[in-house]
Amino acid sequence: MYFSAKHPACRHCSGDQDSVVPLLGSRTLVRELAHDLNFSTTLPYGPWFHKDQVGGWVTEYGELLTFATVRGAAHMVPYAQPSRALHLFSGFVRGRRLPNNTHERGEISLLDIFS
Repeated sequence: MYFSAKHPACRHCSGDQDSVVPLLGSRTLVRELAHDLNFSTTLPYGPWFHKDQVGGWVTEYGELLTFATVRGAAHMVPYAQPSRALHLFSGFVRGRRLPNNTHERGEISLLDIFS
């Protein structure tokens, strides 16, 4: 889970091939947390894109809670899918939503993050 001091929000990510913490368990945990906090679904479960490919799946609960999967990643998401993980994390730090269509590419490089 990523938390941001700048934006009081939480983005939980999970690799879709994680055998240590299964995807369905993580998704259920976040959905129940949203329910307990009375957050409604503002973005139904659907794909997010990175470099014109499906990067994973995402659902949002208000502006404060997001659950995202990373396609092709196991338990250590940045190790398995570094480009998708960087896109996911840096977008969160900057307060950006994950692009949910191929026209919102929003490429991010390491220079963007550290400049």
